[in-house]
Parts: sequence; C-alpha cells; structure tokens
Amino acid sequence: MSFPRYPAYKDSGVEWLGEVPEHWEVKPLRRLVEKTNAGEVIDRTYWGGSKELLYTCALQPLDCDYEGFPDWKRTTLNDLLLTRNGTPYVHKPVYNAIYTNVVQRITLLPGEDRNFIAIALGCSSENLRGYGVSIESLNYDMWKGLPIAIPPLPEQTRIAAFLDRETAKIDGLVAEQQRLIDLIKEKRQAVISHAVTKGLNPAAPMKPSGIEWLGDVPAHWEIRKVSHLFRAGKGKNGQMLTKEYCAANEGDFPVYSGQTENDGVMGTWNQFEFDFEGAGVLFSTTVGSGKVMTLKHLYGKFSLSQNCMVIWPTSDVCLTRFYFYHFQPLFDVERSLIPQHMQASFRMEDLYSYIIAVPPVDEQHAIAGFIDLRTRDFDALTAEAQRAIDLLHERRTALISAAVTGQIDVRHLAEAGAA
Repeated sequence: MSFPRYPAYKDSGVEWLGEVPEHWEVKPLRRLVEKTNAGEVIDRTYWGGSKELLYTCALQPLDCDYEGFPDWKRTTLNDLLLTRNGTPYVHKPVYNAIYTNVVQRITLLPGEDRNFIAIALGCSSENLRGYGVSIESLNYDMWKGLPIAIPPLPEQTRIAAFLDRETAKIDGLVAEQQRLIDLIKEKRQAVISHAVTKGLNPAAPMKPSGIEWLGDVPAHWEIRKVSHLFRAGKGKNGQMLTKEYCAANEGDFPVYSGQTENDGVMGTWNQFEFDFEGAGVLFSTTVGSGKVMTLKHLYGKFSLSQNCMVIWPTSDVCLTRFYFYHFQPLFDVERSLIPQHMQASFRMEDLYSYIIAVPPVDEQHAIAGFIDLRTRDFDALTAEAQRAIDLLHERRTALISAAVTGQIDVRHLAEAGAA
C-alpha cells in the first residue's frame, strides 16, 4: 500500500531525520519533559511475587513483592519509562507501577500525546543506532538529547491511532506465522521421536523397553546404558576462550559455545582442541535455562568454551548421526524434569546414567537417512515462515519510522479507520 506525502517539507537540521513536514517542530526530548527521576534498587529476591508490576531493563515487566517503593515515584498515565542499561526500550507503564534504578521515569508536559511520543522516541533511538552510532545502552543524558519530530497534538493522536491499528494487523500476521512454526516444530519432534523409538517398520514385533520415554521398541533392538557405549569430554581451555580472547586471537578454527546466534560459533581461534572428521561428534550445552542440553552434530577441528561438552560413541554399534536424533527426545524429557527455580545443568554423570535403544547399525543408517530427508522438508517450511516474519517486521519498522518522521501523511487514514 502506498501513502501520500505532506504538501511541503523543511530541513529538520538532523542528518538522519532529513526533511520533515513544514508545520512540524523538531525538539530534543528534554523539551517535552516536565519532571524526571530514576527508580529504586530492588533486589532480585523480590522478583517473581504478585503484589507489584516491576519494570526493569528487560523488554517485558514482571511481577514483584517489593513494598518499599516511594509513592511519589509510582507511575502515572502521563509517564514513560526509559531503560538505561542494555537495549534501549521505551515503556508505556500501567498506572501505579514501580521500576528499578536502571530505569528513568519521565513525565511529559501537557499537550503531548504519550502514545505518539513513546513510538517516536523508540524510533529515534533505533534510527540513531542504525545510522552508525555504536550504542550498547543509553544513559539519560543521551536519551534527553534525542531529537523527535513533533506534529501538533491532534495530529500526534491521529498518527498514534493509525499505527496502533496497522501494527496490530501486522502483529496478527506475525502471530499466525509463529503458530505455523510451532506446529512444524511439534511435527518435526514427533517424527524424530517415533522413528528413533519405533523404527521404520510398522509391522515389526515390539517389546516393552522398561523405560518410560522409550515405551515399546522393536523386539530385536537392544536396551543399553549410555556409559557402555559413549564418552563425553570438555575443552581444557573453556574458561580462557571468551569472546574477548577469541577476538584478540582469531584463527581458522571455530570455538563453540551455548549461544544461539551464528549457529553456536562464539568466535575463532588459531588453535583447536578437538578433531572429529568422518562421522563427527555430538555437542551439548551443559548450563542455562531454556538452552541446556541443546544438541548439535559437529565435524572437523574446533574448540569449546565453558558450559559445553562433546559426546562420541566408543563402539562400532553406534552411529553418531542416529544418536544425534535419538538423544533429542531423551534430552527433551530430562530438561522438562528440571525445576524452573533451579539453575539448569547437565553433567557427564547424568549423561552416563541414561538408558537408550540400540538398533542394528544398518537400521540406524536407514532411520537417520529417513529423518534427514523429513527434517529437511520441515526446515524448509520453517525457513519460509521465518522469512515471512522477517519481512513483516521490516514492514512494521518502516511504517512506524515513516509515519512518526512525517515521510508519509496518514491523517486521513487515521480518520477513516476511526470512522
């Protein structure tokens, strides 16, 4: 959908803003603020209660049991909360909420639309970073200097209403694609779990495994303990191999960590600790809520950072690729048993105590090949849905930026939507 532009523009005086509508003003945030203050130091032991809504430097607020927050600092419906540590976020707090010392409250002057200012301010911080300014976090001195293009109040309200409506539509489309990804993931996991516990022959005679997660398995499969068939190891230099160290000692060999980005590669090093050509080796994270016991199948020369280990078969009756899949439902079950209030961890002795199924090697090859083909299809569908989400996010960001900087005129569209 194309949008009209305003009839006349002027130079904003801000390089990344460019031209703005002629009747708009450009002001730093400090000229829109009536008063401001930081929050309180609130120990994490209070987090997770139910009495208060607490805003921190995270994207979402959380529940809290802290009772010592001053009444005069509690939020009103004319306030915004700005994070001063980590990613710059702009919160529109609910009434009477509390916030930590890494959050700055600003109370807007009368005559400004809170919804519009929140959107414009968030866009301003994003544009500043996207224009090449390297910012890990914004302190309040930086926040208050951020320029914002300000239309008259009625126009602020119309633009904010238009964006609320249009971004809700986009968010709905994103949610649909995310539900599709979740369904694909469930189907993928079900296919893997069935193949590695039941085999590919639906007519095969079955027997009880005696293990809950395995259930009945083909009668000719063995049931063995992991310690009889596998070994695990950690890197000797895990503590040394930090991001900073790798950046200063770059080389040709990857260093794997528990991070999810860049396929787990934290950096590179000019040396390597492990060399697994051929069948490769299994990699697992050992610490971290939500990502402990994450599996990868690695090949070649590499090293490990902290909180990781590699797992390899010590017997010819075990095919590494098959057990890359076989361990996945097992690890899912074991991960689900870890209480949420505990620091999730995965030790070698835990691994060695597990019970697994051992099909004949030729059957392991067939099952692994079957899963490779099926998961390739699932992964292609997931990638397609993720591309759609990425495009929707880009469209959402571009629409917001264009509207709050006056590059498009949506006044009549806001009125049409309201009607």
